[in-house]
Formats: sequence, C-alpha cells, structure tokens
Amino acid sequence: MNIWISILIIIGISLDAFATMEVEGAMAPEIKKGALAIACAITTGLSLLFFFGGYFLSFELNEHNVFSNEELTAGFISSAIFFLLGVRLIVKAIQKEFVHEKRREFGFHSYIRLVVVMSLYTLAAGLACGLILANVYAMLVAIVICYVLVVIAGILTGYHYGFEQKTYAYATGAVLLWVVGTYVVLTEIISVL
Repeated sequence: MNIWISILIIIGISLDAFATMEVEGAMAPEIKKGALAIACAITTGLSLLFFFGGYFLSFELNEHNVFSNEELTAGFISSAIFFLLGVRLIVKAIQKEFVHEKRREFGFHSYIRLVVVMSLYTLAAGLACGLILANVYAMLVAIVICYVLVVIAGILTGYHYGFEQKTYAYATGAVLLWVVGTYVVLTEIISVL
C-alpha cells in the first residue's frame, strides 16, 4: 500500500482526536505544559495500542486463512470500514452534541474515557489497514506524529477560538477516509475482479 494513503488514513482518524481535544481546550482555564504533554502521551499511547491491536487481529485472520478469497474479501471489508468511519464522522459533524460550557481543570479520568471510546474506532482502522497490508512502520511514525500534533493543535485551537471548528475537522476526516475507501475499492477490489 502507498505510504501517502497510510498517512491519509491516520490523518483522517486523528481528526476525531482533534475535535475532542478542541472541546477540552475550550473548557480549560489555562493550558499547562505538563497536562498537555500527558494528554499527548495518553492519546498517542492508547491510539497506538488500539491501532496495532486491530492490525494484529487482521494478521491473525490472514494467518489462519479465515477468508476464502483473501484479497477480495480483505478489500471489501477494509473499504467498508473506511466508508463507515467516514459516515460516523459526518454524523458527528452534523449532530449537535451537548457541551456543558464551563471552565474546568483538565480531568484525566473523563479524558481517558473519551480517548478509549475514540480509540475503538482506531481499532477498526487498524483492522482495515492490516487486511490490506499497510506498511507497519509508516503507520507507526504517522500515528505518533499526527496524534501529538492534533492533540496540541486541538487543545490550543479550543483554548483560543472555542470548539466550533470541530465540525470542519469531522468533515475533513470523513472526506479523507472516503478517499482512502475509494482507493481501496480501485486497487484491492476492481484490480482483482
């Protein structure tokens, strides 16, 4: 798989983290460097854990020959995952979620819960990437760089401008995931047929 497509996947799924961090930043009375570093470490670590958990699951499925026509089935499942992840982001962009606008200190218990829920979708992306044999090293580097950048950018954007930019982040992530889904359809499904 093309390295640029791998990077698009990670950017697309990491924009969900950007939107979540934007809300957290909008509620923070001040940005502390230590809390920002911990937020980067937690988000990046959990995203790596869940992504490679999904990747390992797909490796096991391929190893045990679960699918009869491996390449075609992997292409269908992966493209469906990318399209559905994009739909999920569009739903989040359209949906007006309630945000209790109140200045509060950065609470790690509620924050970890948000990141774990967000990382479940990263698990699905890892499964899709493993099925189409995405480059593991490119994904590792992209996850670390993208998640650190989106956490910092999301918190600072929320702190300075509020959380209204999250709609654009969701929509952009959805478009990127749909581009990847289309690429998978063209390269993994149509080329096999």
